[in-house]
Amino acid sequence: MTKHIFLSFVEEDLALVRLFRGQAKNKKSALEFDDYSVKEPYNSTNATYIRSQISAKIRAASVTIVLIGDDTHKSEWVEWEIAKSVELGNKVIGVRLKAGVITPAALTNVRARVIGWDIDAIVLAIG
Repeated sequence: MTKHIFLSFVEEDLALVRLFRGQAKNKKSALEFDDYSVKEPYNSTNATYIRSQISAKIRAASVTIVLIGDDTHKSEWVEWEIAKSVELGNKVIGVRLKAGVITPAALTNVRARVIGWDIDAIVLAIG
């Protein structure tokens, strides 16, 4: 059975996000990833429209994975995506893209599980 996953990440980590997706596909996991890469500032005039588009993607998923890189903890979009995911009933999991990164406060606040980049462990955490 395929699990629909919403990926939350910052644009600066896009190369690692692509590698993450590819690795999951190579493991033949039943995960299908969805995201909405945002290049607009959080408080831009397009923010309301962008939030509605992201909300639809989150609603279509049952799990949100926050891919944590160097600057993820600074992103207002990631913070909002975590809050929206919880509001919509998604399971939220943090995945460190490398050692030593700062966990976003929003993940800590919702007591989300945060694990290292290991596809087998991620599949187990998803359930």
